[in-house]
Amino acid sequence: MSAKTLGLLFVSSLLVTGVQAVEVTGKVTNQAGQPIASAMVSIDNGAVKAGDVTVSVFTDEQGSYRITDLASTDGMTIRATLAGYVGPAERAALNAVTDGDVIQDLVLDIGMDEENLPASVWMSKMPSEHGRELTLLQCGSCHQVPSEKMRGFAENLASLNEADRMASWKAMIQYMRIKVFEIGPDGSKVSPEYVDFETMMDPDGSLFNLYDEEVISAYLAKHMPDDFSDAGDFEFNQGPSITNGDTVIREYHLPKMSLIREVALTPKSPYAWGADLQKNRLYRVDPANPTDQVPYPVPVDGPTGPHTLNDDADGFIWDANIEGDVVHRFNPLTDEWKAYDQFAEGSVAHDIALDSSFQVAKDVNGKLWFTLIGKNKMASLDLDSGAVEEFEIPLAEGNKPFRAAVYGAAMRGDGKEVWFTQLTGGLGAINTTTGELVFWQDYPVGKGPRRVAIDDNDQLYVTLFGSGQMDIYDTRTHKLVKQVDLPDPNAAPYSALWDRWRNVVWIGNSNADVIYRYDVATGDIGHIPLPSTHAYLRMITFDRNTGNLWTAYSHMPAGSGPSSLVMIDPGDHPKLN
Repeated sequence: MSAKTLGLLFVSSLLVTGVQAVEVTGKVTNQAGQPIASAMVSIDNGAVKAGDVTVSVFTDEQGSYRITDLASTDGMTIRATLAGYVGPAERAALNAVTDGDVIQDLVLDIGMDEENLPASVWMSKMPSEHGRELTLLQCGSCHQVPSEKMRGFAENLASLNEADRMASWKAMIQYMRIKVFEIGPDGSKVSPEYVDFETMMDPDGSLFNLYDEEVISAYLAKHMPDDFSDAGDFEFNQGPSITNGDTVIREYHLPKMSLIREVALTPKSPYAWGADLQKNRLYRVDPANPTDQVPYPVPVDGPTGPHTLNDDADGFIWDANIEGDVVHRFNPLTDEWKAYDQFAEGSVAHDIALDSSFQVAKDVNGKLWFTLIGKNKMASLDLDSGAVEEFEIPLAEGNKPFRAAVYGAAMRGDGKEVWFTQLTGGLGAINTTTGELVFWQDYPVGKGPRRVAIDDNDQLYVTLFGSGQMDIYDTRTHKLVKQVDLPDPNAAPYSALWDRWRNVVWIGNSNADVIYRYDVATGDIGHIPLPSTHAYLRMITFDRNTGNLWTAYSHMPAGSGPSSLVMIDPGDHPKLN
């Protein structure tokens, strides 16, 4: 094992190997020598690959930081970052030390770092209207908006008139209709190898119909900036930082061409498990030894595309796939798989309904519930027989099932109602005994209700991906309690996570390189910045032994952004019970 790898192991590994820990400390100041609080200080080997780890900490009110548990600083580089500040173009190299401490002070200057801004900042001058919401929803479902390539395309259109820019953006949307067919798992039957050109270009069978094409292209032609060289008059607004001197983030770097969409942990396993959609496998990472990364191919002939992972109270991990119409229950202690394969062809089970513990939930009759994104239906699964029963949900006139995209799901505490979202539709609830639709709320197309969480009081938190908001519903009374405007309307909030230990809701954002924390009692919102740019987030989950958060960077297609599992210790030391 190399010194670079050893330099990023946890204390448990150091104790086993008998290596003396190294500590790096210092201060982050401005050019005048004044301390800067909440600056992020990151250390790694400067050229990360699978098995490496980037460790990030934050400065306290005195501008001081402390990184512990390193075996060596040989080959390590360090940097400081904070929104509204710029630092040296090159990361500072640390003195090679294997015994003792290193002191490294860092200096930042006021300014906007164009190379490392979240994508959402580049949208800050674009007006809030339906076109913006639809652009975020439809384009941001795979990658950040505007991505680097998208910004480059906009700059190339600078000399054109608005009509020609609109025609160019239409052409790009038509091209994306084809690209959608290229982002499936290896061996996918829904790919240009198997699907003819006319079918791929058909708006009625696409994620982007003609309405999307018209609205998005007109909006981008009129409002997309064409110069991204100077961010001086763009806005960065993510609310106050909630970091402190004990906040730690560890990025566990994965193979670049993996596509780990989500991560799951269970107290009965020491590992973190990722769903690798691209390679048709689960992917195991040992946080105590990050070079220990092991693939577990899904035992199905043909493509599966593991997509959604959740644990249950019994220590199993459930895996829903975008191909193959099968759901698996995986035992991380024995490596055994159990297949539930009675889903009809084209179902595409997307989400399993979760409870207030954010674990797979049984209804009052002992069944599990799934959203079927391929059919615009809900489905129940009888665990004893494997039988699947489907339930119709509303579909707006002219919409298609896959574009409607029934999406996230949560189970009410009594197990009598399952709640679900529809990405280009609404929010609904089904009586789990009768199968009757007992609640339905339409949302304007573009709002994008996505992944949801339910708390111990049966309040449901619904992230609105397109509008940068979160709705809170009382599932007992079927009433909207509150609509929350998040700090950055372009953040693309993807998921909510109820945290009973802290009485907060964590919000994973796809477009802003931050995680939000919503305080349920006060309504206050703060953020934790992420170390990587293009940090496209989907679900967040827990390490139930520590209360730390875990997530994954999830750009599509594979290789278009950082590929890492991410552990976030907020530094607030919650009491677990």
